[in-house]
Amino acid sequence: MKMRSMPRGTLVTLAPFLLVVALAAGIALAGYVTSSHGPAEPARIETSSPPVTATPLAVGSAAGSAASPSAPPAATGHAGSNDAAAMLRVHNELRGAVGAPAVRGDDRVTAAAQHHAEYLARAGAIGHDETPGDPGFTGATVRDRLAAQGYPDATASEVAASSDSGTEDVRFLWDLPYHRLGLMHPHAVVAGWGHAEIAGHTATVGVVVFDFTSTAPDRVRSPAAGQRVPGSWAGQESPDALPAGASRPVGYPLMVVYSGARPVDLRAARLTDSGGYDVAVSVVPQIYERDYVAIVPVAPLAAGARYHVRLDLTLAGTDSVEEWDFETER
Repeated sequence: MKMRSMPRGTLVTLAPFLLVVALAAGIALAGYVTSSHGPAEPARIETSSPPVTATPLAVGSAAGSAASPSAPPAATGHAGSNDAAAMLRVHNELRGAVGAPAVRGDDRVTAAAQHHAEYLARAGAIGHDETPGDPGFTGATVRDRLAAQGYPDATASEVAASSDSGTEDVRFLWDLPYHRLGLMHPHAVVAGWGHAEIAGHTATVGVVVFDFTSTAPDRVRSPAAGQRVPGSWAGQESPDALPAGASRPVGYPLMVVYSGARPVDLRAARLTDSGGYDVAVSVVPQIYERDYVAIVPVAPLAAGARYHVRLDLTLAGTDSVEEWDFETER
């Protein structure tokens, strides 16, 4: 993958959930699933199938990026920090707000993230590959870079962004559904974050390591039941999570991720406001793995309002229903 040159102040994220090792059960999570699972009520839901070969990329201005989910008050103290521990705390605050278990830090994973952030900032580019012989080279892929730090054979994903604030980059990445998938995953167990600024170029890198044998909640929903989140999202992510030609901004993405790598198919989705009126949504295609469902309201949601989500699913061959309420910020 070629790296992209990048002006300072641009937020760019890539490869949100490229798991580099298949599960022992034989599920190849590193691959893409091209088919979207159509709902029973196409009048309410649109589906799209973005190209499989696209490199995940999201671009937005540092000042104008979509607002991030609510986090506990402690997160406020970390705004604007580029410290690895502060970025990890923000990541865990976002996970805690949706009921996902905390990820622990590991010096080896943090070093892999920091070295790659320095490589990207030095190159004035964003990407996931490094070229041998280039200044700051520490490994061609995220797996190689982890192995070089003494953490071999990891099932891992890597996300990257660029602004002056590492902690704000973490929050920005969380808003994007394909990127949030790895950051919120119930089987994420370790994470490391790095931030670098070299010659006017910045880069923030997060590396997440997964253990599918770890104890995990049955599923994690974002937003969580009762959580208050922004009403809108800029809708900038690639592969595009939205249907072709969709207008933007849109509503805040809604997601469920299941533990145990259980495959889930969406049979129908319904989002209603407090008056019981339907809100139009589009389905985010399953192109990274099969253990999640995500939908996006096609237009920004009203401020200070309560909404009800109902997802009719087939989970590991058994029909089930997910229902919960959430609120939007005023």
